[in-house]
Amino acid sequence: MFHPASLLLAWLTFALGLQWLSVLWLLPVAGFCVALAFALAPGRTRGLLRRSRWLLLSLAILYLFATPGEYLPGLAGTLGLTQEGLRQGAEQIGRLLAMLASLALLHRQLGTPGLLAGLHWWLGPFAWRDKTVVRLMLVLETVEQQRNIRWREWLAPATFEETMLPTRLTLTMPRFCAADLGLALVLAGILLALLSAA
Repeated sequence: MFHPASLLLAWLTFALGLQWLSVLWLLPVAGFCVALAFALAPGRTRGLLRRSRWLLLSLAILYLFATPGEYLPGLAGTLGLTQEGLRQGAEQIGRLLAMLASLALLHRQLGTPGLLAGLHWWLGPFAWRDKTVVRLMLVLETVEQQRNIRWREWLAPATFEETMLPTRLTLTMPRFCAADLGLALVLAGILLALLSAA
């Protein structure tokens, strides 16, 4: 089993690699990711897609109706849809779907504590690491428990933490082993190659 930091880096590499896929490769990859996510993590996947539905709809409308290019034949072209808009919209929506589905799979594998442990590891050099991870842990716990919190309570951290959150939080840090180091070096090399090709 790999360290959460290694799996976070793998997800980041995958997400960045999606930017270089053409639509012919991107749509099958996105379809596979979504199908796998629904098979292995249906609840998390449905939740992520439900929360992202307005973003997906906005992207579709923006690209379909606001991208200049050659109009599609028939009624679609009359409505203002272009071939370029259809292609670019499919690319952006495919990337977002693949990222959301793979994130649901990552969350299923690691859970919230694992994701936070990986983030804590990567933020190691920064002095604000502990505060950031603890605050994120509190927010995620609140969201997962579906507590009904008003926006004013979010703006009053002392009151919010005293009344709504537990007094003690524990974050388990797994050991970073040689396999993790090897995977991290390989993924770092891929990331550097992707960024240099940009």
